[in-house]
Amino acid sequence: MVKKAGFTIQCEKENILSFNSQIERVRSFGVTSIEVPVCSTNVIVGQKINQNELRLLKQSLLSQELDYSVHGELSANLFDTDHLEMHKEIIKRDIEVSAEINASHLVTHFGICKIEDFENKDVYQSLMSQQQDAYSELAEYAEKHNVVIATENIFCVTPKHYAPTPSEVSNQISKIDHKNLRACLDISHAYINSNWLNLDFFSEINAIAPYAEHVHIHDSFGKLKTFQPYYSTEEVSYGLGDLHLPLGWGDINFDKIFTDNSFPDHLNLNLELKPQHASYHEGSVQKVLELLNLQ
Repeated sequence: MVKKAGFTIQCEKENILSFNSQIERVRSFGVTSIEVPVCSTNVIVGQKINQNELRLLKQSLLSQELDYSVHGELSANLFDTDHLEMHKEIIKRDIEVSAEINASHLVTHFGICKIEDFENKDVYQSLMSQQQDAYSELAEYAEKHNVVIATENIFCVTPKHYAPTPSEVSNQISKIDHKNLRACLDISHAYINSNWLNLDFFSEINAIAPYAEHVHIHDSFGKLKTFQPYYSTEEVSYGLGDLHLPLGWGDINFDKIFTDNSFPDHLNLNLELKPQHASYHEGSVQKVLELLNLQ
């Protein structure tokens, strides 16, 4: 059984060298795994790997004796028929970069569509089938590179969109049945989406937990942002959106999640927190270590 306390670092001003001081800092808190946001670097340029930037990335990471995961491009959307081949190529580059830095998992987002496409059941089923075929292909590619794709549940980013639920994510993973395709459970995303769609949050967690080798953890109030506050701090004031708050600032019952569910033996519990909350990072890492002991 391998349990990891992970932390997502930031690529400050698109400068990979900014990773070094961040790694040193969070490592001192007890972090054993780092999630690398390839999506915010220049390692991939024009759907090809930028070898100079990749070399910098490897120099920054491979001497650290830490475990790594990668977060791929947030724009990758296998429901997007018009740009499907482009999305697949980007995910393949992400897989290749992951292999170069010995990252175990590549996080990429499950599909999202317009609400009218969801409401047309034939169209929606077509999109799900399209994604299933794409993930089957990509899982084979990932296996050749010794990388596991962890597909992340997201949320309806606006009232005009539909994001599949955690139970839909787990259902597609089950259908594909490939060892190199698992889930990335984002707990806050699941909370927001379950509340917005009037679903039981804990039942949705129960459905995806057996596949969730990777978990993104941060706090929120489970409320979709249905209007745009003036300042980003006001989003916190109102408790709206995917806030990436330190653990304990929102109202997610993390203890219940990790007491009531058995996650896979290979579990990375990865914090995604904002730099402006740096003074609270260490406390959140300590909470993650406590939650891992519940498994």
